[in-house]
Amino acid sequence: MSEPFKRLIQIMSDLRNPDSGCPWDLEQTHNSLKGALLEETYELLDALDFAGNVEIIEELGDLLLQVIFHAQIGSDNEAFDINDVIQNLNEKLIRRHPHVFGENHVKTSKEVVGQWEKVKAAERAEKGEGKKSMLAGISTSMPALAYAYAAIARARRAGFDWEKPEDAYFKVLEEVQEFENAVYTQDKEAEFGDILLSLVGVAYQKGIDPEQALRSANNRFFSRFSKIEDGAREHNLTIAELTMEQKLALWQEAKNSEERVK
Repeated sequence: MSEPFKRLIQIMSDLRNPDSGCPWDLEQTHNSLKGALLEETYELLDALDFAGNVEIIEELGDLLLQVIFHAQIGSDNEAFDINDVIQNLNEKLIRRHPHVFGENHVKTSKEVVGQWEKVKAAERAEKGEGKKSMLAGISTSMPALAYAYAAIARARRAGFDWEKPEDAYFKVLEEVQEFENAVYTQDKEAEFGDILLSLVGVAYQKGIDPEQALRSANNRFFSRFSKIEDGAREHNLTIAELTMEQKLALWQEAKNSEERVK
């Protein structure tokens, strides 16, 4: 264990010391830290998208703090400690990479994924969960789009896939038609959900992470809309006062500026 890591463990232990620690840190529980864990995860994602190495290092540290914090709470409760966390991770990595640490031989990433699914199936069987769905291990706390991608990825790896690649596109068109034909709001919502799910299927087929794709689209929308706001202010107008032609012209100008940057 490196000296900086040992120092980090000691600092966290000191912060949780019942006699001389920090009152706020001592009050925290696994449950109370859930929000912070989620927030730090999203801040790291932002840093990976927009920032440099200095910011990425800082956000990785903040996320690591959450791991150390939870491990210290576990230690204080005499349930587990950071060594248990690391040991469990080490064993899992070795177990799921028999082509590196064992005698198995694979040549492609596809073969690795297939082997990985077999290993995880064996793990479920060992836990007495052999009859549980392979989708049961996906966290339902994930954003819906990320969950959909993870679920479809597992289903596809298990062989639940289209015979022809173009069938995935036809499924999208089929779902759009069913959405158009739906009469009641509840049905429209269900069919719209099916459209999104079928689009995720296309994304998986093309090797696109839909969560990242939508994040990028959100960023582009923010940038372009901001330019429309700037254009409106230059004319001492609100966006509502701009004509549709003006709005479209500003939008296209924003898109063109993105192309010039590329």
